[in-house]
Amino acid sequence: MEVKLVVVQGRPKGKEIPLPSTVFVIGRDSKCHLRPHCELVSQMHCAIARQAGRVIVRDLHSANGTFVNEQLVQGQATVKDGDELRVGTLAFSFRIKIDANETTPVQVVDEGDVEWLIQSPSDSSVLEPGHGTHIGHTPIQELETGSQRVSAGEYLRDYLKRPKV
Repeated sequence: MEVKLVVVQGRPKGKEIPLPSTVFVIGRDSKCHLRPHCELVSQMHCAIARQAGRVIVRDLHSANGTFVNEQLVQGQATVKDGDELRVGTLAFSFRIKIDANETTPVQVVDEGDVEWLIQSPSDSSVLEPGHGTHIGHTPIQELETGSQRVSAGEYLRDYLKRPKV
């Protein structure tokens, strides 16, 4: 997937800004990738990220808001080719080109990173008792375990034991 911002309003109009395959941050802070000279732009204004084959804009608690297609972004918004991003007095258009042969990379999970979940009691239907999180009955669980309910720890433990392909 190729993602670019095209300047629609601001200087230099028409300029294409290619975005990295990870995260791109807009703001006036020196750590940001794009640093507009506009007082309406916060130090850390918004971030654009690619996630599971989607492009997401996340407002970073900016003072004046981040807008996609003139709608205020509350939290985050998924964008598509041609959508407009407005940050302060600047406006950009997304140019998103998806290669038909491209596949979304699979994230590899290290067993050590999820050890706390794997070690959860197998008969527990609550992952974190203080928060009242309960296991739901989902179609994917029906496919893989029949009508048997399993804890998230059991499900993940079984998944990690499967042969690697």
